[in-house]
Amino acid sequence: MAAAMVVMIILVFINVVLRYGFDSGVLASAEISRYLFVWVIMLGAVICMRDDAHLDLRVIEHRLPGKVRWLLRRLVYAVIVLTSGMLFLGSARQTVANWPNISPMSGIPVGAMYLAGAIAGAMIAAIAVLRFLFPRQDRALGGEEQE
Repeated sequence: MAAAMVVMIILVFINVVLRYGFDSGVLASAEISRYLFVWVIMLGAVICMRDDAHLDLRVIEHRLPGKVRWLLRRLVYAVIVLTSGMLFLGSARQTVANWPNISPMSGIPVGAMYLAGAIAGAMIAAIAVLRFLFPRQDRALGGEEQE
């Protein structure tokens, strides 16, 4: 992700200098930057899921008894599996449908952008399945989840 960010910064900087300094530019830079940005966002979502860094609201959850809280966490992980599974399926279909389409400026298959969503959806679903099946210490609740 860091390498993608560096490449994006360099491409955009070079394009700005060329555009305003020499009245020209690299045609593919905006398109490549857009592809990299999508990949950074999708991989960032996976890392946030892995590290429990996504924004969540647990105001009510703190006040629930342990068993109810445990059931609520299972429900949340089930919903995450369902929605990330939908992301995977939709993105995988778009990847296959758009892979033959080659972007005119960069020469990159259009399906490469959708591939980021398919990979992120699969990885997020896998993390949620593991957390559903194997409860672990929940840092946000300040203790062990009950079985």
